[in-house]
Amino acid sequence: MKKNTKIIIIFVAVSLIITANCQGGHKQKKQEMKAKWQKTSLEMKLSAAMGQFDSGQYNEAEAVAKECINPDFNLPDAHLLLGKVGIARGDFSGARSSLETYINLKQSSDEGWFLLGLSCERLNDNASALKGYQKALELSPDNIDYIVAVGRVYAAQNDFVSAEKFYLEKIAANPVDADLRVAAARMYLANKQSEKAVQLYEQARLTRPDDMELLEALGSCCILAGDWRKAGDIYKQLYQRCTDSAKKNGYLETMAFTATEAGDYRLAMKYYSHLTAQDKTNAQMWVLMGQAALGADLPQQAIICSKKAIALKPDMAEAYLLSGSANYKSGSYSQAIDDFHRAAVDSACAHFAWLMAARCYERMGYVAQAKAAYEKAAQYSGDSELQKLLVKSEREG
Repeated sequence: MKKNTKIIIIFVAVSLIITANCQGGHKQKKQEMKAKWQKTSLEMKLSAAMGQFDSGQYNEAEAVAKECINPDFNLPDAHLLLGKVGIARGDFSGARSSLETYINLKQSSDEGWFLLGLSCERLNDNASALKGYQKALELSPDNIDYIVAVGRVYAAQNDFVSAEKFYLEKIAANPVDADLRVAAARMYLANKQSEKAVQLYEQARLTRPDDMELLEALGSCCILAGDWRKAGDIYKQLYQRCTDSAKKNGYLETMAFTATEAGDYRLAMKYYSHLTAQDKTNAQMWVLMGQAALGADLPQQAIICSKKAIALKPDMAEAYLLSGSANYKSGSYSQAIDDFHRAAVDSACAHFAWLMAARCYERMGYVAQAKAAYEKAAQYSGDSELQKLLVKSEREG
């Protein structure tokens, strides 16, 4: 009997222990499930908030992110979202703070390191920006955006040796990527190496021959390099491909400019004639066309252009400079002097106007007047495209 009683007591004790454990386990499991559900709920809210951010609803996205941080500060994506909102708003200090918290929680996020680098770059902290971009690149070595960012910061630090070495290595590893070549070309432009930039733009075009923006960038680069004929050819292609009338006129103006700089004045006149036919009221365009005519040794055509400009703007000093220069080339020195005196009232034109008036007086044998005009010219400083044209034509003559 005593033996049975002992067995019963042990059974009851064990039962109580099991019951207590079951109740405790159930309670713990319930708490774990509650925590899991809460985290899932927050993640769902953040996912929706990311959609709001993508659609430009920054206030709403920010509110949700802050709401999610209150119960769980260590929720990484909430800090990431706040960082993105800060960058979108231009609050780079706030963005940097949020992204640093995010990175502390999620070291393996290449996006987080990149955005942190971007915030630092916008705050002109290039050293920290470079660290962020390099870390992002370590985590995602083939991401072109990260590569470009690293190279961009090297250039911003004026470390063109490192920038060039870095870009050339990456280009060798990505031989068909146009974006890398464009980024490297911009680096060369920043370092005033426009010839190398032209080469890279031309290589980039081989993979993107129909990219109009890339073609325009190449044209601009050729202008900076002083390769006027190549620049003219490129802008001619842009003109022929373009369907926007306003843009076409801009390309045509550039074509006229590059033709003038290349010394092909008759071609420049052709382009300017198209422009003046479309807009007869643009006095400056008439002057530019007249300068091209003067370069083409057509002084009478230049005089016609100057009269067109003066009719539109009676006080336009540049038009009188053009007229005076054309009359000087034609041997009409008295008329030229009158034109130059009219132009000299504008201080920007005074140096060249008095200089040319002095030359006219010399040609006419008026020594005293020529000396006085030279003295007045010395009181001013300046340079003129017309002066270059006249000096060039006199040398050729």
